[in-house]
Amino acid sequence: MKKNNNKKLKVLFIIVSIIFVVTISYTGYDYFFVYHIKMNGDKIIKSNLNDSFNDPGLTIRYRGKYIKNYKTNSNINVDKEGKYSVEYLVGKKKLTREVDVEDIKGPNIYLKGGNLFVLSFGKEYTDPGYTAIDNTDGDVTDKVTVKGEVDDKKLGEYSVIYTVEDSKHNISEIERVVKIIDDDSPVFKFKKPLNTYAIKGKSIDLNDYIVTDNYDGDLTDKVVVSGEVDVNKEGIYKIEYSVVDNNGNKATEVRTVNVQNKNTKGVPVLMYHWFYDDTKGEKPGKSNPHNFISKTHLLEQVKYLKEENYYYPTWQELIDYIDKKIDLPEKSVIITDDDCVKSFFDVALPIFQENEIPVTSFCVTKKEPWKKYIGAPYLDFESHTENLHVRKCKDTKWDGAVMCSDYDTIYKDIKKSVEKVGSSYAFAYPFGHYNDDTIKALKNNGIRLAFTINSGKVKKGSNKYKLRRVRISKDTSIEKYKSLLTN
Repeated sequence: MKKNNNKKLKVLFIIVSIIFVVTISYTGYDYFFVYHIKMNGDKIIKSNLNDSFNDPGLTIRYRGKYIKNYKTNSNINVDKEGKYSVEYLVGKKKLTREVDVEDIKGPNIYLKGGNLFVLSFGKEYTDPGYTAIDNTDGDVTDKVTVKGEVDDKKLGEYSVIYTVEDSKHNISEIERVVKIIDDDSPVFKFKKPLNTYAIKGKSIDLNDYIVTDNYDGDLTDKVVVSGEVDVNKEGIYKIEYSVVDNNGNKATEVRTVNVQNKNTKGVPVLMYHWFYDDTKGEKPGKSNPHNFISKTHLLEQVKYLKEENYYYPTWQELIDYIDKKIDLPEKSVIITDDDCVKSFFDVALPIFQENEIPVTSFCVTKKEPWKKYIGAPYLDFESHTENLHVRKCKDTKWDGAVMCSDYDTIYKDIKKSVEKVGSSYAFAYPFGHYNDDTIKALKNNGIRLAFTINSGKVKKGSNKYKLRRVRISKDTSIEKYKSLLTN
């Protein structure tokens, strides 16, 4: 019995040994001599006519590594429909893939403005446009059909579907989503300027506003006002107005109220001309050097205005003041510059802007430097004529061009200048020269104020077409500057 058991064990051992040897041999052969090849994708694939053929290729594993060293041979012509093949040679083994080149793809639709088009409420929706190009038919834009309605008077999302079919009945479709949103903030409108004033001891209406929203309409009753003004105490006060519409858009305005005593001496309208940057070693020009102001002096003057809380009336406020309709603060001043020369923009304007002081520049509009500053903050342009700022008159007491030009010439010149600057509030006479025709031309062009170069302040009841100014010159020290404003 024991012998039989030993015999069976020997047989079993032999069988197991044979299986092990065969397995090891096969594994070794498979690892060292056999390519494991897999054709990526389908054996028969379709490729779109006129599109480049993207061969999926093979995946090959040899000796435990993935390799790509195989050769291909193809007779594919993507520009012609037909049946083609790709042959792959891996070692000595050959595989073949069939490729059918057909027109199987619809036209490409391109949406101008993108698949998502956002439109602010209140604006009219117009389809931004589209094009459709087919690989064989070419431009098929005229075959595109558009379905879907957009109600631009109602907030929401709208779907617009663009569909086109080519001559082989391949259909393409694309969607554009149009969103009508309310992203506009409410708008405040104030009767008085935001930067305004109060005469000490007199009440002031700070609720002189209305608020409208493009979607919600009138929101005046939703305004939140914060801050207080003590009209019995001189100083600068801040009032904040804020409102939020029903879609979360917020608007905020901040008003500055300058409380002062009443002006009794008149309003100085300062007259500057040209500037130079002495901090960079610049010198005043040789022609009329008295009209040049150094940057150092200008900085001193602006510092004084800020420290003393000067108020800067608008042209309309000055008109109302002359007409005795309103009072103005004791410390009121208007800044003007003549000629719109380059040095004003390079040296002076940045200082006024940094200190939030409004300034008017009277421009000879035929010249160019001023035009690129249109819309600059704290800057207003008014007319200094189009091309009459020249000395050409003979046998007259004053030689400025207006003194020997006929009315029609003066009128047309001023009209052109006013159209360029876009304002007709004020005018500065070139060289301070004017006559009856000049004043008539100003009035007929709608100009409401005109300034000479005669020294003095603007007072209630002043002649609006013979207004005085305070000249600031090279030799105006800070002490003299203070005196010119206060006396």
